[in-house]
Amino acid sequence: MELNINDEIKIKILKQLSDEKVYSFYLLAKKVGANNTTVKKNCAFLHTIGLIRIDEVSSKESASGTPSYRVTITESGLKAVQETAHFVVQK
Repeated sequence: MELNINDEIKIKILKQLSDEKVYSFYLLAKKVGANNTTVKKNCAFLHTIGLIRIDEVSSKESASGTPSYRVTITESGLKAVQETAHFVVQK
């Protein structure tokens, strides 16, 4: 089965998050080789279907005074990574 570019990005995001660390959209974008907007849109979809969690850090909570987001993988997301392990994604 052939994947489109957004499917590949979603798989890259899930694989990156499978280390169970906390990422910002910016860092995720750097790690998966996509721009910030693309990563945000793909993360929004993955969040909607319950594979990742997106927590907002308000400007009051943020040391920089700028709101940001923390992105982490869910248990369902970890299972999805295992199920998609056979997909080869372009680097």
